[in-house]
Amino acid sequence: MDNSIIVALIEVSGSIIAFVLTKRHEMKSEWKKEKLNHFKVLLSSLSALQANNVDKIKAFENFALAFNTIALVAPQAVINALIELHKKCKNNGDYIEPLKKLMLEIRKDIGLSKKDNPKTFNFYFIDNKVGDVESASAIKIKQK
Repeated sequence: MDNSIIVALIEVSGSIIAFVLTKRHEMKSEWKKEKLNHFKVLLSSLSALQANNVDKIKAFENFALAFNTIALVAPQAVINALIELHKKCKNNGDYIEPLKKLMLEIRKDIGLSKKDNPKTFNFYFIDNKVGDVESASAIKIKQK
């Protein structure tokens, strides 16, 4: 076989491999972006449920949509934590630990939790309808 043919085959093979790897990386990046957007919608809907001066029916509708959509993109640990939180809230139970667990599972899924310590993890939902932080309706999620 001619050397120029061998070189051409190697170049074409290299180009194909580079294309496939690039496409794979692009798809993973797009998937991660889409998943992060779903988590943002979920957290926004949860925040609206506790906020003052919002239409609670609309807030619950948004939460239900976000809750049901999360099952498409989230791993089982996130879904289980979300279900546990929903059950506690539905039964007027203590939702602080389930919410903390949900946040930790979401952070783990998006790769932020390598150094998270569940015992010291804190989290706030702030009512975004209020003008300043000092008068904001905030729920601090912390270990009891």
